[in-house]
Amino acid sequence: MIWVEIFVVLGAIFMGLRSGGIGIGLWGGLGLAILTLGLGLPVGSIPVDVILIIMTVVLSAATLQACGGMDLIVQYAAKLMRKNPKYITFIAPAITWLMTIMAGTGFIVFSTLPVIAEISRESGVRPSKPLAASVVSSQMAVAGSPLSAAMAAMVSVMENNGVTFFQVMAVCIPVSFVASMVAAFISSLQGCELKDDKIYLERLQAGLVTKSETKKDTVFGSGSKLSVIIFLLATILIVLIAAVPGLKPVYENGKSLSSRDLIIIVMLASACLMLLFGKIKPDAITTSSIFRSGMTSVAVIIGIVTLGTTFVDYHLPEIKAAAGDVLTAYPLLLAPVLFLTCALLYSQGSTAPLIIPLAVALGVPNWTVLASFIAVTGIFILPTYPTSLAAMEIDTTGSTRAGKYLVDHPFFLPALIGVAAGVGFGFVIAPMIVA
Repeated sequence: MIWVEIFVVLGAIFMGLRSGGIGIGLWGGLGLAILTLGLGLPVGSIPVDVILIIMTVVLSAATLQACGGMDLIVQYAAKLMRKNPKYITFIAPAITWLMTIMAGTGFIVFSTLPVIAEISRESGVRPSKPLAASVVSSQMAVAGSPLSAAMAAMVSVMENNGVTFFQVMAVCIPVSFVASMVAAFISSLQGCELKDDKIYLERLQAGLVTKSETKKDTVFGSGSKLSVIIFLLATILIVLIAAVPGLKPVYENGKSLSSRDLIIIVMLASACLMLLFGKIKPDAITTSSIFRSGMTSVAVIIGIVTLGTTFVDYHLPEIKAAAGDVLTAYPLLLAPVLFLTCALLYSQGSTAPLIIPLAVALGVPNWTVLASFIAVTGIFILPTYPTSLAAMEIDTTGSTRAGKYLVDHPFFLPALIGVAAGVGFGFVIAPMIVA
């Protein structure tokens, strides 16, 4: 019977990936129905905490976008890159890393890709270098952002296992930054110079390389500026209160405010304040691209993660018997498990709530879980992730391109080596912070 269940799980994942988008979650729901209603398995753990955090964070970030705050941040980022165009391969990924850390979603890189491509081309830098570095960096930051879907799963599981929010951040933020900068360095070594690129020269001669007109800076109103300030203050407040136990409210039963509830409360309140000071209509929030993509991720997590946990929870004793001792003896194996699972599910937000609870249940040490978490960035094995496709489409020079084989594209090596470096760095600092 177990092989039938495995076939159902893998079949739902395969069909979901073929469908794409919210279809992944819907196929996961069908697979869940077959497992529970058809084969009699009990419903697994539904990642409610993760879903609630994602919904409120997405709501706040979508409000920021509707107020014009996201565009304002991008404008500031463009100014910084234009001041140092020769170092754009390192400045651009550092900026996209920071933007993702603040916003919680790697898709924020979409807004910066045209700017990165234009500035690098103008300065004679091969666009594939900063574009690939920035795309990879923006996703690696997901493993360090206190507001990301993947981190929501990490925090909710680790806090129940005796690890504080501060300890999680103290490991994951520096690890994600080191991985991002190593990825940027590897990206800077890839490919010839732009002036020597045959495809670029052919496109230039054929008139296919277009020069973008430098756009004038948009004049943003006070509402946009206030929305950025409110969002940043909300993020800082979450980190501050979660990191300092004395700042959390303590109730009569002796329990204090959980990090989950803290994030939900602060994000909802910040969204309301941005709505008020930004003077926007509520409909502008629900029609924003961040809201649509965020709610799509919620549907994916409900379907595909619950499908996975239903199978895993039911067979946990067998999984422990088969894999528990191996992971305990060889903790480094958790990193490739995270990496390959993310490559299969094509989602960090879906991978974390599926694998992190399993790792804890199998007895993997807390410090190992934190050190390996950067490996949840496994979406760059194939050049088909939306941000990768966007980078290749935006680069009119043709330097950001896939090769003849599946893995000879500019995102693969930076991501792979960056993750390896991040895991190595994590295995150094995590034992110092978490027992």
